[in-house]
Amino acid sequence: MTSIQTIKDSVRTSVTIKLFKTDKESAYAHIFNSTLTTFPISACKDSLDNFNPARLSDDPFPKEDRPRGKADLDSIKYHRKYIQTHDSTEPIWIALKNGKHTLLDGAHRIVATYLENKRTIPAYIIRL
Repeated sequence: MTSIQTIKDSVRTSVTIKLFKTDKESAYAHIFNSTLTTFPISACKDSLDNFNPARLSDDPFPKEDRPRGKADLDSIKYHRKYIQTHDSTEPIWIALKNGKHTLLDGAHRIVATYLENKRTIPAYIIRL
């Protein structure tokens, strides 16, 4: 996945969940109001909205719970290999509003990072 596609997906999610009214407003915030940092995987378990913490297991996408079918497993496999090669994955996107973190893009990267026993994941945090 390209960085541009990742941003597009994050922008689309942020509008869909009504953090922004338009793609243009969201894209502006992604570009000018975001900071690259690291986010603790432990926080994904209990304080990251729009992420299912049950995904942080040895079987994150059981056969009966794969929204994208085999693509879910393929994505995790891809990101695990990327982590093994680069020691980290591409950043995820998180919105921070009123002290509440909401995942905009990166669920498969979070799962891959967890399965690779990493404690943190790179993240762009958009402050609203």
